[in-house]
Amino acid sequence: MNSDITNLRTTLRRWTLILGVAQITLGCLVGLIPPSAVPWFRGIVMAHIEFTVNGILMVAFGFLVPELNLRAAALKAWFALLQIGTWSNGVAGLVGGLLGYASVLMPTIAAKFPPPAGLDHWAVTGLLQLCGVTILLALGLTLWGLLKRERPISAG
Repeated sequence: MNSDITNLRTTLRRWTLILGVAQITLGCLVGLIPPSAVPWFRGIVMAHIEFTVNGILMVAFGFLVPELNLRAAALKAWFALLQIGTWSNGVAGLVGGLLGYASVLMPTIAAKFPPPAGLDHWAVTGLLQLCGVTILLALGLTLWGLLKRERPISAG
């Protein structure tokens, strides 16, 4: 049973790192999209930033996997929540940029950089809400797993 959880941790660590680097790479590629190619370039800038930053977050979390004292089901949920949360954040910006819409969840950006198609699109708003909920749940599981980790016995 102990080797099962160790194998799961190893697998999740590997895939978290791979997908984190993939997300960083996608963020860099999105950053190459020229302003003239999309209706709302600010959405593309958002996607570029969110994909790269969330990819870095995922890589950092990948290195934490061995430290997480979570059962198999919780580890799988952690991985799924982290993936959904980090990827949906960048996708929200990409959808907004391609469609020319913002979201009611980002009024400051919409005021400074008015989107041509409208101030709110259900897909952009829904993706941002999905991102917020899933990342917060993943962060909560991360904290829980780290806090449950046994502390080493001090030599003193």
